[in-house]
Amino acid sequence: MSTSSFTTFDRRVFALAVVVYLCAAWFSTGFHAADEHYQLIAFAEAKLGNQPIDQMSWEYDARIRSAFMPSLCLAVFKGASAVGLNDPFALSFLLRLLTALFALWAIRCFVGAVRGNVPPGLWRPFLLLSFFLWFLPFLGVRFASETWSGLFVVLALAALLSPKASATRHLQTGLLLGLAFLCRPPTLALAAGIVLWLVVVKREHFKGVLQLLAGIVLMIVAGVALDSWFYGEATFTAWNYLQVGVGGHEDHPFTPFAWWYYPAWIVKYGIPPIGFVILASFATLILFRPKSILVWLIVPFLVLHLSLAHKDLRFLYPIAFLLPLLLVQTWSVWVERNVLKTVPSKATKFILGVVATVNLVALLVVITSPAGRGRTRLASVIQHRYSGKEIHLNYVADKTTVWDIRIPRFYLPPSYSDALITDPCLPLHHTDDAVELLITDQPLPRCSQNTDLQWNQVEYALPRWKEWALKAYDLEDVRPVWVLYERRPGRPAGLPSSP
Repeated sequence: MSTSSFTTFDRRVFALAVVVYLCAAWFSTGFHAADEHYQLIAFAEAKLGNQPIDQMSWEYDARIRSAFMPSLCLAVFKGASAVGLNDPFALSFLLRLLTALFALWAIRCFVGAVRGNVPPGLWRPFLLLSFFLWFLPFLGVRFASETWSGLFVVLALAALLSPKASATRHLQTGLLLGLAFLCRPPTLALAAGIVLWLVVVKREHFKGVLQLLAGIVLMIVAGVALDSWFYGEATFTAWNYLQVGVGGHEDHPFTPFAWWYYPAWIVKYGIPPIGFVILASFATLILFRPKSILVWLIVPFLVLHLSLAHKDLRFLYPIAFLLPLLLVQTWSVWVERNVLKTVPSKATKFILGVVATVNLVALLVVITSPAGRGRTRLASVIQHRYSGKEIHLNYVADKTTVWDIRIPRFYLPPSYSDALITDPCLPLHHTDDAVELLITDQPLPRCSQNTDLQWNQVEYALPRWKEWALKAYDLEDVRPVWVLYERRPGRPAGLPSSP
């Protein structure tokens, strides 16, 4: 979409989007899912020699992670180091900033390419949804395979659907779909949907389809070469990934879920008013616009994920950036079929007002607070408050729960150690020079007067206002917030304690 085709309104929306996504990149620290760190940043750190191989996640030995995104991370870290930037918090911010800029560009390209498919009266809502549907800025700054694969799919569609015909558009589409595959192999189902749509619905010439397939194959071959360099041996990570995805891993079994978990998760975690609308919109398109490319894209992708026992909502994130188009096309169908005329106009305005308010509140929460459980917020406090000191971290957790909060070594100073403990009142055996810290999500007991194990509260992992927001959002899944404490002699005033 050329700059000249943007109206004043479009430019203002894009300018606001830049501000929102940059805010999200700055404030949404940490990682949403463990893979975002342990299978990307940790892999790059291992290649740099900063992460011991024997402490890597099992996915490293299984060779199921494509080297594409870890190599991109490696390049960012080396470039930053060349100019003297080695602070882990600055490095992770650079990754989020890079992702935010990529997302802004990809979305802008996509909305420009599909503008002709959006009714003029729905253009403004579509543009606003494309940038500000509440979870898109949050996902749009995540240096994660789900986000990057989704953005490459969006760019592939922009190349394919652009009103400006290009002799190489099919090849470009294939190359971009191949990059999406390198980020996340299951997006191959999205590519299959596009090919089927071209053949069955568009009756595309065989030459164009062949060019698209050639682009995908070229990227897969390049991915194998990159994998082999990164791991130091001949490796085809996508094949390993697909084998584990279907059959599981003997040492790391997946928890199976029924097919209906995905619709339930979409409603619940999309926030019920918005989640319901998303499901209703998809059903509407299948029934009334079965030839839509969105239907041919999403159905194979959903069928694949519904059929696999291992399920996680983030597996659906690659299609998240397509939802604004899905929503406005559905609204267009409802208008055409006079569905909205059966609802009083005041009721319609009220419902839209509620949805818009919920979306705004959720958007403000996710772009101004840490991602995940807030462990990197605690890491930042530790890094700045105890700089240059020997640090020992005590987690009141066991091996099955500590993964929820354990701070990666990437964010901590070299002079640290950690341990799992069950009782914060038991004697600790460390040097007198070490700073003893405690992380727990449970109320602390009152330790005996004759021990020096008394703890002062230092910081909550999440801002208190986000904790309250999550209690409303997570419903029955809400979990206590982790808190950082420092050992002090004697009993500190105002120590939180259990009854």
